[in-house]
Amino acid sequence: MSQRDLFDQDGETSNPAGTERRRGKPRLRTVLREQLGLEVVDLDTLIPEDHPARTLWAAVEQLDLTLFYEPIEAREGVAGRSATDPKMLVCLWLYATADGVASARELDELCVRHAAYKWICGGVSVNHNLLARFRVGHERALDELLTEVLGKLMAAGW
Repeated sequence: MSQRDLFDQDGETSNPAGTERRRGKPRLRTVLREQLGLEVVDLDTLIPEDHPARTLWAAVEQLDLTLFYEPIEAREGVAGRSATDPKMLVCLWLYATADGVASARELDELCVRHAAYKWICGGVSVNHNLLARFRVGHERALDELLTEVLGKLMAAGW
């Protein structure tokens, strides 16, 4: 049996417009701070309750991130790897910007070594390619959020 027989029986794609992939909720790798990892670290206790990363996470949870979720192709009932939650990626870039970090490679390193960045990741792994693609792929929307959120937080004395 050829691959054509398996995947394309009548010579046409079954979903030329890609509309069927967009049904259902996005399938995501989400933050699980309560889960213990192999290094036996309770991620939720990495930073104090009043840490700025927690404030920023709470602010990001209030944002409308629809523009970041719409392009996700990983959907319930469709094969493929789960996408990384845009909420976490937005929060990482916001925190990194406030911290003076603009490099995806540097941010990747911080996510492995720095408590606040580990907390934001909540056990979800990232790499510099993912971080850079997200930053470039959502450049305008992310820049607008950076300006809005960080401006409000700075005005509030953060």
